Amino acid sequence: MPTAIHEQIKILAELQKIDGEIYKLRKELSAQPLLQKKYEEDFERSKNGLKSAEAELKNFQLKQKEKEMELQTREERVKKLQAQLYQLKSNKEYSAMELEIKGSKADQSLLEEDILRLLDAVETAKARAAKEKESLAGEEKKFKEAIEASKKTSEELASQIAALEEKRKAYAPNIEPRLLSQYERILKSREGLALVPVKNNACGGCHMGLPPQVLHEVRLGEKMIVCETCARILYWAE
Repeated sequence: MPTAIHEQIKILAELQKIDGEIYKLRKELSAQPLLQKKYEEDFERSKNGLKSAEAELKNFQLKQKEKEMELQTREERVKKLQAQLYQLKSNKEYSAMELEIKGSKADQSLLEEDILRLLDAVETAKARAAKEKESLAGEEKKFKEAIEASKKTSEELASQIAALEEKRKAYAPNIEPRLLSQYERILKSREGLALVPVKNNACGGCHMGLPPQVLHEVRLGEKMIVCETCARILYWAE
């Protein structure tokens, strides 16, 4: 004939199913904020490509502007020298001035070549920046979708947990308070698994072998028996 403890264990076994599911769902729910943080960090890293491309473009544009200003200064210098050229009275001064003009024009040619190279570099950098911007737009879309999916998952998990907690209320009042308190204490310390069946003469929680006397007492179901290794409540699975 079933004992009172035996009947209590049967109710606890049903409660354990619910609590095990609640524990699993809560673990999934607690992981969502960390998952969202990871998505945010990954998206922030994906911005680095565009930042790098924009910095490179800005650098080339700045160099181009500097070279163009330098070229303008030299062009004005040549014009000024040419205007002074015909005011000179001696051949020596005239030759020196012509040599200076020639050197300035040679410098101008080099600057013009530099500017052309920089124009090409600017166009290449613009193309890279545009490509990175397009890529980032795609990453941003994926990021927003992933965040929304995680939030939706959180809502669904919270809803499932609430439903199970409501279901739990039907079992908890039928368990003797002292036993329920012991069960819930073990539940918190053993990752949502407080009640386990005996399997192959071993604890179904820690899988450690059980002494013959303990196996006998668990099978009788006349008193509460716990595993000496993990402290979980043991029951005989019929």
